[in-house]
Amino acid sequence: MTARLTADTAIIGGGVIGLAAAWRLAQAGLRVAIIERGEPGREASHAAGGMLAPLAEADSRDAFFDLAVAGRSLYSRFAAELKESTGTDIEYRTEGTLYLSLDECDDEELQRRWEWQHAAGLNVEKLDASFVRTLEPQVAPALRWALKFPDDHQVENRRLVAALLAATRNAGVEIISHTDALRLRIENFAGKKRIVGVVTTQGEVRTGVVVLAAGSWSGLIESDEPVALADVEVEPVRGQMISLEMPMPVVRHVIYSRRGYVIPRLGGTVVCGSTSERAGFDKRVTAGGIAGIIEGAAGMLPAIRELAITEMWAGLRPFAGDGWPILGYDPQVSGLVYATGHYRNGILLAPITAETVTELIVQGEARRDISPFSVRRFATGKRDNGTNEIRGNKRKI
Repeated sequence: MTARLTADTAIIGGGVIGLAAAWRLAQAGLRVAIIERGEPGREASHAAGGMLAPLAEADSRDAFFDLAVAGRSLYSRFAAELKESTGTDIEYRTEGTLYLSLDECDDEELQRRWEWQHAAGLNVEKLDASFVRTLEPQVAPALRWALKFPDDHQVENRRLVAALLAATRNAGVEIISHTDALRLRIENFAGKKRIVGVVTTQGEVRTGVVVLAAGSWSGLIESDEPVALADVEVEPVRGQMISLEMPMPVVRHVIYSRRGYVIPRLGGTVVCGSTSERAGFDKRVTAGGIAGIIEGAAGMLPAIRELAITEMWAGLRPFAGDGWPILGYDPQVSGLVYATGHYRNGILLAPITAETVTELIVQGEARRDISPFSVRRFATGKRDNGTNEIRGNKRKI
C-alpha cells in the first residue's frame, strides 16, 4: 500500500485525549499525525458534560482517584494556555459542585463521603439546607443538607474540543479526518515486535510510535501480531443528555445527586444528564432515557420542568472492564502506547493523559506511577487456547 505520510507518532482517535496528546507531542518537537474515523472531537468529547468532579464521584481513595485529582489540578493552567494559544475561552468555571441530600438514603451516601474525605484532609464542606438555599435558591424543598466540593470545577467541553483542534493545527499536527485505521503494522526485528505503521482507508502512515486513543472503537482495529488489548473489550456505554434554556439564573454551581446532575452554562442553558446504557454503538436518544433525566433533574431543581428544550443527544463512553483508563506501553509491542478506556472521565483526564503520553514517548518513562492503569491488569495468560486463541497472523485488538 502506498504510504500517505511519515510521522514520528501516529495517534488513532481525534477526541480530547488524542487532540491533547497530539498538541503536547508537537510542542515537544515531534511530527504528529491524528487518524480520525469521523470529524475530530465529535464523539464522546462532544457529548460530554464537562464536569471536573473527582470528589463528587469518588467512593474511596485509590490510584484512579489520585490520578483524577492530579488531572483536575492541571486545568487552570491548561485552560489559560489554550486561550493564549488559540484565543478560545473553554469556560473553566470554579464555583464548585453541590451534592444534595434529598432523602434518608442520600443522607447515608453523603455521610460516608464526608467522613472519608474529611478524614483524608480533602477540601469538602458540609452545609445545612438553609445555607445551601442562600447559594442556590432554586433547590428542591425536600433538601436536607449538602456537601460542597469547592475544587470540583467544570469546562465547556465543546469549546475545549474547538480550542484543542485549533491548538493542534497551530502546532503543525497533520489531522487525517474521515479515515478508518484498519490495521496496526507490526514487524519482528531480532525476535522483538515493534510498530512500523498504520494501514488506513487513505493509505499507510509510516511511524515507529502509535498512540491508541480511539475510545469505544479501540478494539475494532486489526493487528498483524497479537497485542495486549486483545485481553479486554473496550465497550461503548451510551450516555444520553439534554440541554434546556435558562432565561433566569436557575443555578451557578454544578448540582449533583444520586439522581443525576445539572450543569449551568454561561451561554444561557443548563445541561442535564445522564444515562449509562449498554446499547452497543447505538447513539439514538430515547423517550425513556430523556424522561428519566428530566425527572432526576427536576427532583433537585423543580424549575427545570418549566425550561424549554434546546438539544438532546447521546454519546458513547469507552468502558474497559473495570472503569479505569488503559494507559501506558503495550508489554509486547515496542512503540504501541494505550490512552483509551477513559469512560466518564475523558474531559477530566485529558491534560494529565497528554502529559503522561508525552513523557512516555519523549523521555521513555512517566514521572507518575501509571502501573495501575497498565493493560497488563487484564492479562489472562491463556493466549494459546479457549476464547483467547489467536488464529492466523492478524486479529482484532
